[in-house]
Amino acid sequence: MKRGTILRKTLVYSFLALYAIFTLLPIYWVFVTSVKPSAEVESFPPTLLPHSFSLEHYEFVFLKTRVVRGIVNSLIVTVAVTAISLVSASLAGYALARFRFPGKNALTAAILGLYLIPPVVNVIPLFLLLRTLRLLNTLWALILAYQALVLPLLTFLLRNYFESIPRELEESALVDGCTRLGALWRVTLPLSIPGLATAAIFAFIFSWNEFIFALLFLFSDELKTFQLTLMEFVKLYRIDWGALTAAMVIGMAPVLFFLAVAQRYLIAGLLGGAIKR
Repeated sequence: MKRGTILRKTLVYSFLALYAIFTLLPIYWVFVTSVKPSAEVESFPPTLLPHSFSLEHYEFVFLKTRVVRGIVNSLIVTVAVTAISLVSASLAGYALARFRFPGKNALTAAILGLYLIPPVVNVIPLFLLLRTLRLLNTLWALILAYQALVLPLLTFLLRNYFESIPRELEESALVDGCTRLGALWRVTLPLSIPGLATAAIFAFIFSWNEFIFALLFLFSDELKTFQLTLMEFVKLYRIDWGALTAAMVIGMAPVLFFLAVAQRYLIAGLLGGAIKR
């Protein structure tokens, strides 16, 4: 093996190792802090490994806080947003990819432009709209508001993916008697699993992590999402690091589970192809 190749691989692997360390170190630190006793959490200098293992912070979070209720509320919102946005974006993206109509290019550019608008710009219009519809302080307020933020990108993403699928496959289905929607359901969508999984991951993570809209549109403690419940651990003069990190570990579980499931479908779609076995 040439010296230049060895040097290049060494640099690449060194960079990847450093990137992995900087990426995983915060997650490791959060987990380690969550299992330390309270006295050790506040000790200085901090320790990389806990001297003793304790679940007191998890017990406090489960029994004396609204974190579990916040996770349930966030799951309701994220699942609803993901499902509604996938259906809407699939239909819109398919129409933009397959049909010809006046103003198609302008509409596509406008949809992408909507995604480039900062979410904060939409706060006041959405607040007034939701107040008129009497949806403020309901989970539907977040479900509908998040559609305005995730639909443009999902539509553009799926439109590009549908365009990569050969039209001949759909035409064969139409010749065999399928309707246009039947061809979409039986041919195009099964071949679009990687694109759908990518869109679902984006919609889920965005809805789970969003904070500003939830803070402004929800007033009741019972309706607070997970991100809002985390703020309850931050006091004016003190932060409860043990309980905060324990809540963060609990909150990561649904996201990691969803990513594992979506990634499995993503890989299956990439390996599936259009050929029947």
